[in-house]
Amino acid sequence: MPKNLRHIFRSELIKQRKSGLRVARNEIKKSKNGKYADYRHIYSDNSYRKHWGRAQKFAEYCKQNGVKSLNEITPEFARSYLVFERDKSVRGYSGYSASTIASDALMVNHIMIGSKTWREDEKVLKSQIPNMPHRSQDIIKQRNKNLTAKEWVERYPHTYNAYRGQITAIRAFGIRRRELVGGTSQNGRDGLGDRSLYERNGHIWAIVQGKGGKIRWTPCRKDLEPQIRSMFNGKIRPWKDRPRNNNDFKHNVKINQTFYKSYSHNVPAHIFRAEYAQHQIQELNQKSYSGNKEIPYYRRNGRDANGKQLYAKTTKTIDLSRNYQIGAYKAQYGAFYQLSDYMGHNRLDVLNSYLGAGR
Repeated sequence: MPKNLRHIFRSELIKQRKSGLRVARNEIKKSKNGKYADYRHIYSDNSYRKHWGRAQKFAEYCKQNGVKSLNEITPEFARSYLVFERDKSVRGYSGYSASTIASDALMVNHIMIGSKTWREDEKVLKSQIPNMPHRSQDIIKQRNKNLTAKEWVERYPHTYNAYRGQITAIRAFGIRRRELVGGTSQNGRDGLGDRSLYERNGHIWAIVQGKGGKIRWTPCRKDLEPQIRSMFNGKIRPWKDRPRNNNDFKHNVKINQTFYKSYSHNVPAHIFRAEYAQHQIQELNQKSYSGNKEIPYYRRNGRDANGKQLYAKTTKTIDLSRNYQIGAYKAQYGAFYQLSDYMGHNRLDVLNSYLGAGR
């Protein structure tokens, strides 16, 4: 008996999740120089669950429109699904949000390109469909993302006082909300906890698990170390006890006791990550960097017989001592690359979200 689309979608997503376990997300991003989306791997259980939830809605839409196989799903049909979402009435409001529609487009691309039913240049993008919703420019609706940390605290003192501990931890280590409280895949035990903090040469470091399961070390801001020591007295371990590899880290996760559970989404973690980045880039730039860094670079190199865009891989050399500017901050290339590592990225362009002018 042939499988229906719901089963086909699920099988494809499971295949991509298994593929994501065999490769490093960071290496795939580097191979594409961070500029091209990867529709063939899923790197976390949480991402898989979200894609699967969206795929079930899409499967129902296909069923209602008489589409029964992958080959019947064209880019035009997929775009009609996004338009349907745009125009659908949801709880008395007109259409789904911009982020929901964009996430559904990503799910469709994963299924159709990952299954090799579509070429990469046939992907559907919300931004290329007329009259699609955009993210709100309203300050409140964006959780005040264009306020500075100081401005937010002054505007919302009661919320700040209610979640002072969580906010201080984010300010001190520049960690994401999920890295602070943990994710559902590990029952919350992979959040910041009593197996996360270590002291090295008199300074505190935290080890956290970020997007795609990427594990990284991030140093505490020196000016906030006294507060961190006071908050987590007795929970900071000596450097010799640190996890030396991924297996050590996974063992620690099983017995880790997180400091915080979920907290109000009215607390904009992004603002406090930005404050961390702004503080650290100035401190990092006080060091002298030397040497070069080879960066993967892809340039367009024509199309194949099927019209698929081809790219030729090359590299470019970056002098780490050379001055550069991102947003409102000037520093050595080496300082920006070090900060990018602390923040859990491997691309400098992402830092503009934290160092942009006006923050």
